[in-house]
Amino acid sequence: MSFYIRVFSQAEDFPSLSAICDELLEEGYEFSTSPGKEEPDFKIQDWESMVFQYNPESKPVFLERNTINGEDNLFKEEQKEFLDEVKALPYSKGQKKAVEILKNTVQIYAFEIDEDITEEGWEFLESILDFLCDATDGYVQVDEEGIYGQDGNLLVELE
Repeated sequence: MSFYIRVFSQAEDFPSLSAICDELLEEGYEFSTSPGKEEPDFKIQDWESMVFQYNPESKPVFLERNTINGEDNLFKEEQKEFLDEVKALPYSKGQKKAVEILKNTVQIYAFEIDEDITEEGWEFLESILDFLCDATDGYVQVDEEGIYGQDGNLLVELE
């Protein structure tokens, strides 16, 4: 079984696959990716997905990038789904901020995570999340938890 962690990005700019990998290498992680660095898809500027294998004995982390201008409707469907859910919550400062975040989102980075992720996997994932949030003015959403502010505090709880 798996769950999702998303980054709701407020910026149109985005890091290349190479920049993400360079950050992880700088943090001292050993990992493999698909596409690999030598494959043509790794160099595509407007990339859509990547798989990270941080430990050969653990399930990989899948990353998908959807944009407001993407050809499929997945971005708009997810944005609407989260907006509807947040708008249905009682009014609060956190709820107001979450609505603003969702309305201003231009990219969604969705990580599919295995529920048996290890401590090592969490640390690896947190490095990617921190990098993406910093690089794209992003906010983290965790399934069964909610949407977090850039300070790491929960803005709104979502079931």
